[in-house]
Amino acid sequence: MVFSELRLFAAIAILTVPLAVGCGGTRSDQIPVTGKVSFGGQPVEQGTITFMPVSGVGQTTGAEIVAGSYSTTVSPGEQAVQITANKTVVKENPTEEEVQRGLTESTEQYLPAKFNRQSELRVTVSADATTHDFDLQP
Repeated sequence: MVFSELRLFAAIAILTVPLAVGCGGTRSDQIPVTGKVSFGGQPVEQGTITFMPVSGVGQTTGAEIVAGSYSTTVSPGEQAVQITANKTVVKENPTEEEVQRGLTESTEQYLPAKFNRQSELRVTVSADATTHDFDLQP
């Protein structure tokens, strides 16, 4: 019984490893991209930025935004961009249990949907265009 289980595991591994390796292609075509992100003239202190190939060719990549800056690698071509920004807020009326457990703060995404879920932000990434800043307005 052990031998047949090993054969089944080997067969699954042989079939799935090429699929996993083939998903998204290699990262050798990625281009280093950096930039700054602000909202209403102020740097986004904490958040994320995601680049998604409009053509469907290439990889979706992303990075953390820290103190208004990000750095990542991106597939060349036109990219749809989604940006989120988080801020820490103090709960107005935490329960006694929340206070005891130190759960008096939460993180809240504060950018409008037009910059993330409903984003129409686009950039074109190439070897000549590696800096992309986003000055988001309310």
